[in-house]
Amino acid sequence: MRNWISFPRLEGEASRQAHADFPEGAYEREMGKEGFFGPAAHLYHRHAPTDWVGFEGPLKPRAFDTNRFADYGPSPWDAKKLLSNAHVAVRFWSLDGAMDHLVRNGDGDELLFIHEGSGDLYCDFGHMPYRDGDYVVLPRGPCGGWTHSLPPA
Repeated sequence: MRNWISFPRLEGEASRQAHADFPEGAYEREMGKEGFFGPAAHLYHRHAPTDWVGFEGPLKPRAFDTNRFADYGPSPWDAKKLLSNAHVAVRFWSLDGAMDHLVRNGDGDELLFIHEGSGDLYCDFGHMPYRDGDYVVLPRGPCGGWTHSLPPA
């Protein structure tokens, strides 16, 4: 357990309690380094801090419903492609169990974000456990296989 040192500081018009009773017409934003744990600053804005001002051209904000991806294969090559261009591909893949074969990307590096669950990567570099919130970077070339388990529903 971490023992956070707290130095509360209040400037301007603000709430005495987070997420409640903040000034009328204000938008609250919470900033911290540990997600929903640890110290955080509560900032108030007159205008929504994430409001879109406008867009021009082909780049627009997107929302992807990955719940519609029902069939996942046992290999990362079965991952559903969300976005891609000549330099990068963003894919979505879910694994619950162990792969029954090894895979190798000879074309480029792999960066995986573990959204949920935990498991192990076994590759030419050895064994590496991972868990939710981790980023796993695999350079081009090594063979590897994954085991993964999702938390109980």
